[in-house]
Amino acid sequence: MRNQVIVHRVVKNTKRTGQYIEPHSHAFFHYIYALGGHTRVTVAEEVHETEPGSLVLIPPETVHSITSLDTSCCLDLKFSCSDALAAQISGLPRYLRAVDDRANSLIRNIFEEAVGQERDYDEIINIRMYELLILLLRQQSGEEGQVSACCSVSAPDRENIRRALRIVEEELETPLRVADLAERCGYSENYFRQVFRESVGMAPNAYINQRKIAKAKELMLYSERNVTQIAEQLGYQSIHYFSRLFKKVTGITPTDYISRVKDNRPINIIHNANTPRGEFEIPVRDLAPEKLE
Repeated sequence: MRNQVIVHRVVKNTKRTGQYIEPHSHAFFHYIYALGGHTRVTVAEEVHETEPGSLVLIPPETVHSITSLDTSCCLDLKFSCSDALAAQISGLPRYLRAVDDRANSLIRNIFEEAVGQERDYDEIINIRMYELLILLLRQQSGEEGQVSACCSVSAPDRENIRRALRIVEEELETPLRVADLAERCGYSENYFRQVFRESVGMAPNAYINQRKIAKAKELMLYSERNVTQIAEQLGYQSIHYFSRLFKKVTGITPTDYISRVKDNRPINIIHNANTPRGEFEIPVRDLAPEKLE
């Protein structure tokens, strides 16, 4: 890679209401990705209240603290990089209320690689982290878009496909039919399928299933729901169909996935000067209730 990226540590942690990590700093970058619940993250003089899907950037040597406002679950990505890339990353927003599907997928893939620890997993993690950083830099400069602007798709068609994508996101927990999406966008089903594939790069059915499985994986990461409950929540009437689809998309069964990601996991990707002696760099403490207000 032109800009070296080294991920030191990946941590999945759940905190109860009022639990906190006291102010501290460290020599590396730290991204906090909120999976569930809400936290208050203080970075220097800035205070950010996270919600599911939000991302907080903590630069090196920056004092920060984290307080859980309810039962929260976060992924921590701790990394270093070349000086040239670090200068660019330092200019990124400290807080993003929500990241897009591609960024979500990259973050989850980093965690899955860390948990699975298959051959050369550390290399894959560093590559995914580099890809995530480049994606965030592109988005900051307005270079990244979900729907292709290729000349074969007209501007009205692109806007209607964006509308279809919004409908999918808003209605993931319902049975979504391609024919209904086409009708709501004012298209025949056949034409909708054609324009959708040209715009998004895959068939609408495949996209819907991909988004539902991504949501299922999110629920498995931070919720206490079992496979049957998750399948029902996402509009699948057959647990067997959901399980087959999940394995087809991810390569493992939903039960195996839950067993991999359920517990709190601090994972050292490499061992170096940034590796803490204990399980966590800073212990979690309990905050007095009045301090939450």
